[in-house]
Amino acid sequence: MTGVGVSIGASLPSDASLQNGFEVAGNVETYLSPRVSLRGQVAWTTWTIVNRGFTGSVRPLVFDGNVVYNWEGGAWHPYVTGGIGLYHYAFDIDGLASGSHDNKFGGNFGGGIEGFVTLHTTFTGEVLFHAVQTPAIGPLGTFESRFWSLRAGLKHYF
Repeated sequence: MTGVGVSIGASLPSDASLQNGFEVAGNVETYLSPRVSLRGQVAWTTWTIVNRGFTGSVRPLVFDGNVVYNWEGGAWHPYVTGGIGLYHYAFDIDGLASGSHDNKFGGNFGGGIEGFVTLHTTFTGEVLFHAVQTPAIGPLGTFESRFWSLRAGLKHYF
């Protein structure tokens, strides 16, 4: 069985000079057994830079691969997940030419819940912590690259 999902939410960076941002993610998940699946996910978020003497934004693009374990709970399935990925940080600093970026490897772990609203469609809620190599190096300094993701979405099974 395979599931395709999309989710939106918030990302909360660890760096005090970055404001929380909007996040969107898409994933494809294939089941190895009724309880264990492999998930590939792409997520994008944006954070505004504050209190640094300059303005701009940091925009992480995340490519993660995870193992997911879920428990049967009737229509509701709680789960835990963990995996590794590539984190691409793009920097847009006002007054400087755009295009500066930094790539980091990292891991993520968390959990969530999936609730069936139809036979093949679920509502999802998830919390992830991204433990990324730190720091992300921008054109005018470094930024703490670890962050939290809080998301809600829909998944459809085929």
